[in-house]
Amino acid sequence: MSRGIWNIETKSGGSWVSDGTIYRPNESMSVKTTSTQKMIQLANGNYAFVTPSTLYNVEPLNFIWFFDDGTTKTKIEGYIQNHSDLKITDHNSDIYYGRFTDLDITWLRGYSDNKYDVSAIFTRIPSLA
Repeated sequence: MSRGIWNIETKSGGSWVSDGTIYRPNESMSVKTTSTQKMIQLANGNYAFVTPSTLYNVEPLNFIWFFDDGTTKTKIEGYIQNHSDLKITDHNSDIYYGRFTDLDITWLRGYSDNKYDVSAIFTRIPSLA
């Protein structure tokens, strides 16, 4: 069984430049988009929807990798330290724009090589597209 990879690009001088790949997370991931429209009741009793100028909000993505060999951990640490704008293309060709904003690493003792459980928050920024 293959782990699968995702393509990752960084923004450099207004263009997207390939920065290789990362393994796709191996924990379920919720991809949530929330509408900002509100339902109001009109004077005649009917209902209508009002949509403000911000049409929707995208929630951050929580990625989790188990038994990472340090490759993913190191790559995400670099993105956070460099404040890198990123474009991630997943295995379904869905594209996510944003930045990694949080990284939580658990070093797993008892292995001959360093192994980590890695949890990262990717804050989506659609305006980077």
